[in-house]
Amino acid sequence: MKTRKALDDLNRALRELHQALVKVARHEYEKEWGQVDPGQLLQLLTRHPQFDWLHQLSEFMVDIDEILDNEMVSKADMRTIFAQAKSMLSQSVTEPSDFSTHYFEAMHGDPAIVMAHANVRRVLASR
Repeated sequence: MKTRKALDDLNRALRELHQALVKVARHEYEKEWGQVDPGQLLQLLTRHPQFDWLHQLSEFMVDIDEILDNEMVSKADMRTIFAQAKSMLSQSVTEPSDFSTHYFEAMHGDPAIVMAHANVRRVLASR
């Protein structure tokens, strides 16, 4: 049960982070192109190149959901997911990914992302 709770906690924290990142990406898009409604935003998130960098985090959260859909969640699954999350949310100087480049830029510009990042890190450190 502790393994499932750990993944649930991480999943919840990642969703909060994702929401904060979407808000920033939407704001950047709207500065250039004007306001979008929620339906347009969904289309942009899935199809517009300006939002492509968010796909890595979105797909990672889907992977966690699929693991949580299983009756049994193994400690190995949890360790793998936690390691992937730590890697994704760490800044690599040698080979930054498209996600990490945008992520750390966004974090420097928005306190909500810093707080969401800290929450994810707290969850990761608790296991």
